[in-house]
Amino acid sequence: MKKIFIISVIAAAISLLSCATIKELPEDLTSAQIIQKGQNALVAGDYKSAEFCYETVIQRFGTNPATFVEAKYELGNAYYKAKKYQQAYDTFTELLDIYGYSQGNLPGAYKKLAQIGLDKIPENKITKK
Repeated sequence: MKKIFIISVIAAAISLLSCATIKELPEDLTSAQIIQKGQNALVAGDYKSAEFCYETVIQRFGTNPATFVEAKYELGNAYYKAKKYQQAYDTFTELLDIYGYSQGNLPGAYKKLAQIGLDKIPENKITKK
């Protein structure tokens, strides 16, 4: 009985720590590691941390076009999951505009995913510009 109690306490502590909002990220993390942290936060329902991770990737690694569009898509997806539909719409639209101006040197998957994300947003929740 004592072992079960101890295991329960440890499991509860781990779950509480995993739900803690991310407020800073070590400088030595790669863009892929930060994006993974964002995806983990998104799965856990911690949209604020997910947004923070994707914004950090854009800030730190945004000069790399492939990394920028990946993080921008993930940010739009985080907004969508958080029901921040206008921000999701603006982010996906911006991403599609970037693809419109690019000369084919960006990963094509994020263009398609951004369009799918845009199509999922309820029309009555956004103001188109």
